[in-house]
Amino acid sequence: MECINSSETAEVVGPYSHCVKAGNTYYICGQVPFHPITGKVVGATIQEQTFQTLYNLKLVLDAAGLEITDIAKTTVFLASMDDFAGFNEVYAEFMGNHRPARLCLGAGEIVHGCLLEMDATAYKE
Repeated sequence: MECINSSETAEVVGPYSHCVKAGNTYYICGQVPFHPITGKVVGATIQEQTFQTLYNLKLVLDAAGLEITDIAKTTVFLASMDDFAGFNEVYAEFMGNHRPARLCLGAGEIVHGCLLEMDATAYKE
């Protein structure tokens, strides 16, 4: 296994890596809407926080040499399912025509009062 960390996004704040490569599968840790430099939460709306979360995910993908189209599955935790439509709008635009498998659920409280957290599994030969 290989641990991959992005120097472009917020530092990890615990005993984990941004991404772990195991064979041809990449496990990307939960991403939240932290600003890559300040580490502070970006945005007050689900749309703003979703955009920042996806931007952070892209930074980790870049560090691992991956593209959005390499994502096989995402898991999304929303603080409130009332935010599903706003989240889904930004997510669909980010993914373009790519449609990975996805699990989305209401999780209640998320770290630092964020409105969402999302991880991803990618595959590349």
